[in-house]
Amino acid sequence: MTENLAPIVLFVYNRPQHTKRTIEALANNELASDSDLIIYADGPKFNASEEELRNINMVRTLFENQTLQFKSVKLIKSDSNIGLASSIHRGVTAVLNQYENIIVLEDDLVTFQGFLRFMNEALYVYKDKSNVYSVNGYMFPVDFDVNKSVLLPYTSTWGWGTWRSRWTIFDNDMSLKETIKSNDFIKSRFDLANYSYVDMLDFKNNSWGIKWYYSVFVRGGLGVFPTFSLLDNIGNDGSGENKSECNYLLTANANYVTVVEEDVIDLRFWSEYLNYFSNVNDMKTKNKSLVKRLFNKLLVWLRKF
Repeated sequence: MTENLAPIVLFVYNRPQHTKRTIEALANNELASDSDLIIYADGPKFNASEEELRNINMVRTLFENQTLQFKSVKLIKSDSNIGLASSIHRGVTAVLNQYENIIVLEDDLVTFQGFLRFMNEALYVYKDKSNVYSVNGYMFPVDFDVNKSVLLPYTSTWGWGTWRSRWTIFDNDMSLKETIKSNDFIKSRFDLANYSYVDMLDFKNNSWGIKWYYSVFVRGGLGVFPTFSLLDNIGNDGSGENKSECNYLLTANANYVTVVEEDVIDLRFWSEYLNYFSNVNDMKTKNKSLVKRLFNKLLVWLRKF
């Protein structure tokens, strides 16, 4: 199992505390000492403050410590700010020009000890399944009684991996997005349990994640997922580039998930997955509606003065 392990590619920027926790957890993984770690450190924006510059340097210093417990550590520093979307697209492409497969993390993902084993096993087991485009370490806290891998018609941006041959499908221009937006049936399939992924097709920042999901979706592709999450996202505290203060997605259930070779979607799990996602989105909609009503009442009250 220690031969031909996928390199771990970590994208970092200006969050030293998050990054430190990410590295410490990753180094505690079962296969860390046999894995190559490649870090892409984005550079400062043109108007970066002194604090931001200090944080960027602090992040980079974390990888100059030679005691990091990996097979090798390579730090690639950018002099200027490329942005997360471009960094990931360029970095993943560059690494896959040298390696057959890859494991990708960002600076706010705390992995459990079995994460690297699951990812490498899944990359090996599914390497010849042409309709499987990614392996993923994160799972929402779905109530399911079987600890194993499953195939889902979905992708994730939180702790994922892929193969050189699959990454070539990445469509940076999303050339068929207007077809998705204009066809009600395709649009409903592209959206997931009341969450409008279609709206993300026109995001100004052109998230690399929606481009990857789009690229897999238009090919009817699948992803490998654990039924229990093998990592937590600690970045939903408003500190990241894509800021959010919502933490409803956090979970920590399992340290090891059995990889099972399958050809079809596990419909029972998919049903539970959609039910969970739908309930979460319904709650978010209700909360937004409540906030809006309270805000309107406040405006009415203020007009009295």
